[in-house]
Amino acid sequence: MARFFALELISGLYHMRHFIGLDEQKLLRDRREVMTLFEPERLLNSHVLMCGMSGTGKSFQSKRLLESGARAGIPIEVFDVHEELHDVWGARAIKYSQATGFGYNPLTLDTDPHVGGVNRQVDFFVGLIKEVSPQLGVKQESVLRNIVRDTFAAIGIYQNNPETWRRLEITEAERASIIEARQWSQLRRYYPTLDDLRSYAMRKITAMTIGGDNQAVGAYEQVLKLSKQRTRLTNAYNKTSNDTELEKLATQIEAAQEKAVDAYSAFVKSIQTGREPEDIMKYDSVEVLNSVVARLDLLSAAGTFRANPPPFGNAQVKVHQIKALTTEQQVLFTKLRLRSIFEELKKLGPTESGTELRKIVFIDEAHKYFSKAPEDVLNVIAKEARKFGLGLWCASQQPTEFPESFLTNVGTTMLLGIHSSFWKRTSVMLRISEDELRAIRPKEVMAVKMMRDGEADPPFQVTIVPNPKTEAGRRAAAKMSPARAA
Repeated sequence: MARFFALELISGLYHMRHFIGLDEQKLLRDRREVMTLFEPERLLNSHVLMCGMSGTGKSFQSKRLLESGARAGIPIEVFDVHEELHDVWGARAIKYSQATGFGYNPLTLDTDPHVGGVNRQVDFFVGLIKEVSPQLGVKQESVLRNIVRDTFAAIGIYQNNPETWRRLEITEAERASIIEARQWSQLRRYYPTLDDLRSYAMRKITAMTIGGDNQAVGAYEQVLKLSKQRTRLTNAYNKTSNDTELEKLATQIEAAQEKAVDAYSAFVKSIQTGREPEDIMKYDSVEVLNSVVARLDLLSAAGTFRANPPPFGNAQVKVHQIKALTTEQQVLFTKLRLRSIFEELKKLGPTESGTELRKIVFIDEAHKYFSKAPEDVLNVIAKEARKFGLGLWCASQQPTEFPESFLTNVGTTMLLGIHSSFWKRTSVMLRISEDELRAIRPKEVMAVKMMRDGEADPPFQVTIVPNPKTEAGRRAAAKMSPARAA
């Protein structure tokens, strides 16, 4: 596949130059071999929509396009739902599942005081869950927001104090080690995780069940923990257990009980305003809290929201294999990662011309990730990412499932073969005639539209793609050699 690209060094920057094929009209009518090239810097933006039903060569063309970008030195992240794109040049693939446990922490904050912070992350996190969980009611949403905010506050991260937003990221192994060593104060150095969120919610359930504040509930939980430990030890020895160990535990339990009694006593004596119980009741009810915990358990089960960053190293192309996830989990994971990528590039500021590529994200079966909400991260990227150097490349079998906000912000559209049942809607939405759609021959001829300055609505260009099985395809393939393309 080394023949599918060409590079040019322009002002110290690598310029991507991808050979799509030969202009069919000029070849057949004028007998001229005119190349159709995808050069993002010369277009209105670098976003791409590639559509083709199964069997039209979409995976093959996707790999060609990705390799051109990779060999041009552009970092790429691929969200692969079929596990077909792992063999692109420079790629390293990581599989996501409950078994592998790789993922990203959804509670890491953007520390920009103007656009980041606790509230921004709360809105994003809850918004994602709402998008894929219509059953999340008003009460559950309110409770979830309170849990996330209070989990941040519990370790000293506050929305009104940006100086508290900067913390370290932690892995699951590091967190487990700190907890095992009972070095609770060390956790305040790190962002909370989904496990912290669930733990906080469970404490609130306990508090609403038996009363008390966080300190009292913590003391109560320690009594339970030690008591369960004593029971396990006793059962292990069939009720003829080691007396020394039991006596040691009995002493610890007695001390823990006294601490719990003192904590509850202090809680009752500290009530001054009479509103303390209301602070607990902002979580509505144990039933609602339990339903929210169930939702957190589903997120945790996927493994993709755990603090175990995938070991991509310095791979040019990072392929996220998400086939093992449910559709809901795929959407949540992909949008969480896209948000992080976009925020990273925004911090770098606009590119010099507004068209250079700093990074590419490629999304397979992309239609299922979009929504019509203006604040959806994909719609925001489609409208704003151009000037920050982010190219959004989407592949799909269903061109009519994308929102208008994306279709009107795509610099390049490639149609590899659309099922006839989609022709009428595709014709209206993409402004292509049914005759042009009929002219497309899968794996032989595609229709390409590229938006350039000064062209309000350029026509689709019928392009012969490289194919060793046809005469025209062989002529197109000959243009792919490094000597001819340079």
